[in-house]
Amino acid sequence: MGIFKRVKTIVQSDVHGYLDRIEDPVNMVKQYIRDLEEQLDRAAGALTQQLLVERKHAVLIEQTEALLAKRSRQAELAVDRGEDAIAQIAIREKLILQERLTQYRSQFESLQQQTVQLKEQIVQLKHTYDALQAKKHYLISRVQTAEALKSVNGTLHSFDPRQAVRGFARMEEKVWQLEAEATARKEVQAITGSASAGSPQDKLQDSVLLELDALKRQRQEREAQAAVTKE
Repeated sequence: MGIFKRVKTIVQSDVHGYLDRIEDPVNMVKQYIRDLEEQLDRAAGALTQQLLVERKHAVLIEQTEALLAKRSRQAELAVDRGEDAIAQIAIREKLILQERLTQYRSQFESLQQQTVQLKEQIVQLKHTYDALQAKKHYLISRVQTAEALKSVNGTLHSFDPRQAVRGFARMEEKVWQLEAEATARKEVQAITGSASAGSPQDKLQDSVLLELDALKRQRQEREAQAAVTKE
């Protein structure tokens, strides 16, 4: 193998390797879809132009038919009047119009066939477009699944069970400490509460509450007596 052939082989392998790395399947499908969208836009424009030409040709046929009928009536009227020269002119124009009408109708049939073919191409493009859209969603789903599996595998690979056990032990110790603090506070509150239950302030509060209840009962009794007196 010559030196130049070896260099060519190396360069080609490097290029193919680079293309393989950047040739993302999802991006490629998206590009194909964009290309199809452009083709659909061009096909829609071509169909618009085709329908316009077809419509103009239909109007041209209608106008030619109307003019042909007019020349036929003029020729018949000239014959009835004995005006042979005028009849010949009308008949000549009639024959020219008949030939022209035949050409217009033939061209119109060709236009209609082209329109049908163009519509069929658009339908095929639309089917391909829909298929690629479905393919794109399927590929995106597969890529996301593959990336998730790759992430999970990487996490599992870097996971150290011994470190997790030590972490749980530290958390359990922290929970024990929190529970001990909560229990200690509860016991301290119980002790301080029982010690202050017989204080003068608490006894005074009890007297206040008793006096308040007595006032409320007296007020209710006066309201009841007033209601009886009114009746």
